[in-house]
Amino acid sequence: MSNYVLTKQEKVTAIELFKELDGDLSEACVKLFDDPNEKGSTIRGRALRKFWVEKGFEYRTKVKKKTSKYFLQDSEKDFVHRNYCAEMTKREVAQLLWTQETNHRGFYESPRFIALSNFINKEFPKITNLRDEITGDRYAPPQIMSTVIKKVNRMVFKEFDVEKINIQDRKCLERLLTYLSAPRFLQVINAYTTKQNRELLESEYVRSTWDKPDLTADELNLYINVCMDYVNLKEIEQQKQKLNLMFDDTEGQNDLTMRLTEMLKTKSEEYNQCTNRIDKMIAKLNGERAKRVANQHERNASVLALVHLFQDEEERRLMIKMADMQKETVKEEADKIEGMNDWKARVLGISRQEII
Repeated sequence: MSNYVLTKQEKVTAIELFKELDGDLSEACVKLFDDPNEKGSTIRGRALRKFWVEKGFEYRTKVKKKTSKYFLQDSEKDFVHRNYCAEMTKREVAQLLWTQETNHRGFYESPRFIALSNFINKEFPKITNLRDEITGDRYAPPQIMSTVIKKVNRMVFKEFDVEKINIQDRKCLERLLTYLSAPRFLQVINAYTTKQNRELLESEYVRSTWDKPDLTADELNLYINVCMDYVNLKEIEQQKQKLNLMFDDTEGQNDLTMRLTEMLKTKSEEYNQCTNRIDKMIAKLNGERAKRVANQHERNASVLALVHLFQDEEERRLMIKMADMQKETVKEEADKIEGMNDWKARVLGISRQEII
């Protein structure tokens, strides 16, 4: 027999063996035809090799070493088409497709995951547009008072007028201009590629810091961390909603249902950890600032008391000085009278001591 044609059942088994044996042609020949003498060079072995090539599979033999390429199966491609969206990561898709394999060390550098990533990049080049607009430009911090006032009015629901703003609010807004130009804030906000995430980060940052003109550099960094967690919280919630929808669609598919249940549990834990982190960070920031403000008030009160004491002492010294000056003036007048003729003194009927 010069040619051999695989049967329908052999083709189905051949696809399963490719996945099971990771493309080992010699081993697949032995198992498919249940013959230890079968190999890639036999008639049936060549038929199997031809079928794999037609399917786009890259096989390996003892001579031909394994390459770093993997081809997704039709069922795997179909799964990606039905379930991939902006709220899911490629890792999460891989965990649903190959739960056991993803637990192996180095899986996310493996040919299988690379094939999945390449397929998603090819099939969904604009997937993030389903959620929001991609931002290519760098964030431009406000440079003038009128611009920062508009941001605060919009994000904090204030009604500031640039022409009618008190000294304290002006001080806060001027300080906010420097906060929005801080190097780390610019680095973090420019790392987000979507308009939605940038706006969320900026609005939470403005809302948290605009009325605190006394923040230290360390406190500003902590506020940036809190705002980043707000963005993470939003993304985790979106992922949970998508997984819940998938869970509803997989009724009766026990294996997939279990995998989705595990992922939902993981996402819920991430969500709780994120909220706890935010709560602890805000409590820490508010507590430390409250202590600093209280200490500042105490210092101001001490200084004020010293000023009052100083003013009292100055007033006492001034009164003494005025009394001394008055005495000196009386003495001068007495000397003048002393220098008058005796008859004038007698006429007046007074002596120098009496005048003084």
